[in-house]
Amino acid sequence: MAVGKVTKRLPDNLAKGTAKRTRVTAPEDTTVEMLKRSAADSPHTYMVGRTAPAFDAPAVLADGQIGRVSLADFCGRFVVLLFYPGDCAGMEARDLVEFSDRCDEFDAVGCSVIACSTDSEYAHYNWQQQLERTNRGEAIIYLPVVSDRTRRISRAFGVLNEHEGQAVRAMLIIDPMQQIRVQIIGDTGMSRSVDETLMLVQALTT
Repeated sequence: MAVGKVTKRLPDNLAKGTAKRTRVTAPEDTTVEMLKRSAADSPHTYMVGRTAPAFDAPAVLADGQIGRVSLADFCGRFVVLLFYPGDCAGMEARDLVEFSDRCDEFDAVGCSVIACSTDSEYAHYNWQQQLERTNRGEAIIYLPVVSDRTRRISRAFGVLNEHEGQAVRAMLIIDPMQQIRVQIIGDTGMSRSVDETLMLVQALTT
C-alpha cells in the first residue's frame, strides 16, 4: 500500500500573507523618558538676545516705601534683575543685603539692581521691617523689590516654577536697549556672587 505525502493546509490569511503581525518593541530607556518629561515640565525659557518683557508692578522702593517699578524707567541703564522664590529665607536676605551694600559700585557703571519674587508688596514691606528690627532699626536693603503676585513677570522672563507657583532663583542682566544679555538660573540653595555679577556688567560695558 502506497504511502502518500501528507501536506498541511495553511490558513487562508497566512497563505495569502494577510495575517496581522504584532510588532514587539523594547521599552524606551528610562533615562530618555525622564529627560523627555523633564524637558516638557521645565519652566525655563532661554531669553538671551530677546527684548526684556516690559512690566510695571507694585514694589517696595529703595527708600523703603511702597510704590511702583516700571522696567521702562531704567531704559538707558543696565539692569541686574534678581528673581528669588520668596521672602523670609535667610539666603534671600543675605543675597539682597550683599547686593544692596554694593549698589554704589553698580551705579558707577550705569547699572541698577532690582529684585523680584511672587510675594505681595505688603509681604516685602513687612519682611524688610523685620530685618530692620534685627539691625537696630536701620534699613539694610536699598534696592527696589518688585511684587509679582500675578506671576506674569516671572512667567514672561521664563523663570516661573509652575508647580510651586513661585519664581526660581535666577539672574538676568538687561542692557540699556532693554535686551537680555545674560541669564543665569541656579538651584534654590545656591547663593549669588556680587563680585561675579559686577564683573559681568563691567564686561558688557567695555
